Amino acid sequence: MPRYHVKILGPDYDAMADLVRTYNVTVARHTAEKLVEGGYRIDAHATGTQIRRLEAAGYTVDRYEDADKTGKARQAEIRKLKKTVEAEDHLVAAAPQYLNVAQVESALAAAASAPNESFTKLITLPRKTWENRVCHALKIGKGEGANRPGIYFLGGVHAREWGSCDILINFVQLLTQAYRTNTGVTLGTKTYTAAQIRSIVNTKDIVVFPQANPDGRNHSMTKDAMWRKNRRPAPAGHAEAQCVGVDINRNYDFLWNYTRYFDPAAPIANSKDPCEAEVYIGPRAMSEPETKNAVWLFDQFPNISYFIDVHSYSEAILFNWGDDTNQINDPGMNFQNAAFDGKRGIATDAEYKEFIDSADRTAIVALANRMRDAIKTVRGRNYNVQQSVGLYPTAGTSDDYAFSRHIVDAGKAKVYSYTIEWGAASNPTPFHPPYSEMMMIIREITLALLEFCFRAK
Repeated sequence: MPRYHVKILGPDYDAMADLVRTYNVTVARHTAEKLVEGGYRIDAHATGTQIRRLEAAGYTVDRYEDADKTGKARQAEIRKLKKTVEAEDHLVAAAPQYLNVAQVESALAAAASAPNESFTKLITLPRKTWENRVCHALKIGKGEGANRPGIYFLGGVHAREWGSCDILINFVQLLTQAYRTNTGVTLGTKTYTAAQIRSIVNTKDIVVFPQANPDGRNHSMTKDAMWRKNRRPAPAGHAEAQCVGVDINRNYDFLWNYTRYFDPAAPIANSKDPCEAEVYIGPRAMSEPETKNAVWLFDQFPNISYFIDVHSYSEAILFNWGDDTNQINDPGMNFQNAAFDGKRGIATDAEYKEFIDSADRTAIVALANRMRDAIKTVRGRNYNVQQSVGLYPTAGTSDDYAFSRHIVDAGKAKVYSYTIEWGAASNPTPFHPPYSEMMMIIREITLALLEFCFRAK
């Protein structure tokens, strides 16, 4: 059944939140756009059946494109250019289209080889994927020391967000080349001198895991362009294609089981039914090899104190928390307190708000603003800095898990964590826009990551 890129108009904010809670629509933005003429609008993807149901409920739905059809056109471009690209050095700058699964791995391995081997290390992740793929990460850093801050970039979690892997490969190649050649980096109107680049590599450990979900990426690039999940086999007795897979970014051990299946009062739309929605949480917290690999890196590098998960789309920089609105006054009102089960997840009420230390919140927002300002220097795009909860609450996500680790276990490092949602809703096929546009996005987010590395202390 075709899925359409749509704009949905509703009468008020609560009605727009129901798009996720009640209608299982894939909403792209975390904040609904308030219209001057009244009502709200949101960018989303929906099937014909969902569109008819929404229209019957009083929503106005404007179709912009058949996302499956345009996704297939992108797949055809990749197949057409695959042979010529595979014969070349896999630099993103030289590639005429998105890197496929093998090219991402090849580029990562190349970045760890001579002449970069004195300051890089290729890391083999311990868990093979459901389709038996081996994943790798890269550590960049010259020297050792217990006080070196660790910075962790994760990408390729959601299969259809093709550009996330390309962004991180480009970042790796740009940083390693600049360090090796003792040169500066200029993107947009911003320049990092050779000395600043060396200060990043010489004083910090940067861990990059660009392709967390290679099975899903391969499936999206070759079969179903709008595929989001991993490729966990469907449970016995379920032959439907949509019953395959788990949403990796709902599988982390942070309020993982906070769904209406465990708590009927929970407004969070995560699903315990593998066939119901794209946000199936899996059979248990951190059940998936992809999730285990991502968490393993936190444990392997206990000095990691900064984290960014790269996603698309909505031109936003998101910070904690995702389960409810933040508050700084009541430490006892927190995700570990079972007394508040059933009260979390409604951003507009006063029954529950998630505690965050005021100093942490100030520091987190300041770094996010630095990234926002860096992005703007490339071509003037203005990314919104906002709390993750936005229009709809989430649970089991990487950024909230990362920040919660030091609260659950005081022996673990405090990790300031973010999700970057690259790309605009106005782009054709916004999950995988034309590569000419993707190259501009790569520059923007690469610059944001460099600024993040430079400012992290």
